[in-house]
Amino acid sequence: MHTPDSKDSLIAEVAKAADLCMKPYVHSVFLENQLDDDNDLDDLIFKIQSRNIDGEREEFMDIELEVYKSGNDVNMTISWKSLIDRPILWQGKHAVWMDSSSGVQCETPSYGKLFESLARRLRTVFKASLN
Repeated sequence: MHTPDSKDSLIAEVAKAADLCMKPYVHSVFLENQLDDDNDLDDLIFKIQSRNIDGEREEFMDIELEVYKSGNDVNMTISWKSLIDRPILWQGKHAVWMDSSSGVQCETPSYGKLFESLARRLRTVFKASLN
């Protein structure tokens, strides 16, 4: 069961992971949907907003993170919020890159290592919240 404190804790963990993996940007995180006791991790959508080191918004670096539970496992998708033609990362037990238009598996893009690192860190955070 999630409480307002655990919701804030999840948001803080997402921001910390983004700050660490997507340097030199700093990040603010917003939960775009509600966290209910009934569907803890069934479908959470986070908007990760980026700022440069001077504190100015860098909207082209904003990220969308969707987290959902599948059985006893946590899966997620990570994509650029405004660069919708770029590949999307699906992260379950392993990383799969998909073409954003067709959903067909594709090669890892140039920013792939950054997203995969973020996904691994976040997957650990969200798996721990299942326990």
